[in-house]
Amino acid sequence: MSDDDPFVIPEVEASLRKQIQEVNWQVVNVTTPANYFHVLRRQIHRDFRKPLVVMSPKNLLRHQACKSSLSEFDDVEGHPGFDKQGTRFKRLIKDQSKHSDNEPGIRRLVLCSGKVYYELEEERQRLASRDVAICRIEQLCPFPYDLVQRELKRYPNAEIAWCQEEPMNMGSFQYVSLRLGTTMSHMGRGQYEDIKYVGRPTSAATATGFGNLHNTEQKGLVRKALQKEPLD
Repeated sequence: MSDDDPFVIPEVEASLRKQIQEVNWQVVNVTTPANYFHVLRRQIHRDFRKPLVVMSPKNLLRHQACKSSLSEFDDVEGHPGFDKQGTRFKRLIKDQSKHSDNEPGIRRLVLCSGKVYYELEEERQRLASRDVAICRIEQLCPFPYDLVQRELKRYPNAEIAWCQEEPMNMGSFQYVSLRLGTTMSHMGRGQYEDIKYVGRPTSAATATGFGNLHNTEQKGLVRKALQKEPLD
């Protein structure tokens, strides 16, 4: 339902106004209280209007890992978790492992959106995996081409994967994959076909309807995203 061209990387200026004004709406899937606050504040303070769709699930309201430090709201240096990016909406949240601008030792970059991030991070900590990076795309539309390019440069040797808990024909994959493929092609990192999909297979139903089966599938896709073997 988005009217942007998935095969053209738009010109992105510092204010980000042009890219947003040229699409028919904004779609976000925020994963932190601070980002939720900032995307709403951004919407209110703009001098133009554009529909905003927030897809964040309500179960993150009670997730113990879903929290933000005060510095992400007031930008006071010295608070735990101070971020030099400042207090603004983050269209993409980079890996939280304090990686440098060039990490050739990372073997896989997992891009995701929404609450599946917390399951991926929990599994990564359990495995003590230090060669996988996890980035969250918080703004799906318009697609943050510039920030995705930044992360692809940061991990020059990593295979690129998209992880979601929804079936392949649902969720964000169909929208993201074309734009991610365009970004990869622009940077000489492969094509659309080189994106490794990690998630449920195509389905006519949004869920299995059986709790145990759902949990088994969920654990399986999280493990697959972090497996040692290359993704197929």
